[in-house]
Amino acid sequence: MVIARIFTLMTATTSLTTEHAAIASVLELYLEGSRQGKSELMKPAFHPEASFFGYAGPGLAVGTAFLFDWIDRNGAAPMIEPRIVSVDILDSLAVVHLDVAGWSGTLAGSGVRMTDIFTLLRTPEGWTIIQKAFHWHG
Repeated sequence: MVIARIFTLMTATTSLTTEHAAIASVLELYLEGSRQGKSELMKPAFHPEASFFGYAGPGLAVGTAFLFDWIDRNGAAPMIEPRIVSVDILDSLAVVHLDVAGWSGTLAGSGVRMTDIFTLLRTPEGWTIIQKAFHWHG
């Protein structure tokens, strides 16, 4: 898996590597839900009050309800190619830049690329996505 390989190749202290692995696990929930077209697989990655913003075509897409509905209506996108561009960990916050190529499905069409910026918060239960902003490369 691309995410696991990126984190494995990173040189960092043990605790930083542990944090990167925990963040990768959260992102994998998002990606697996995307691959299978099932929002219930990705919902555990998101805080219940998470924000979501970006343009889907000319219209502004707002709220995780939009995201989850879109994933379910789009259906499976099994050939997506995720690539983590950067991960910045700032104590209890993390910012992740993720590029995903190869989107397909009912709504996406084929061969679409998306850039996501995630903000995660480390809670007593672990890392959770509190914000996702995206750019759809049309």
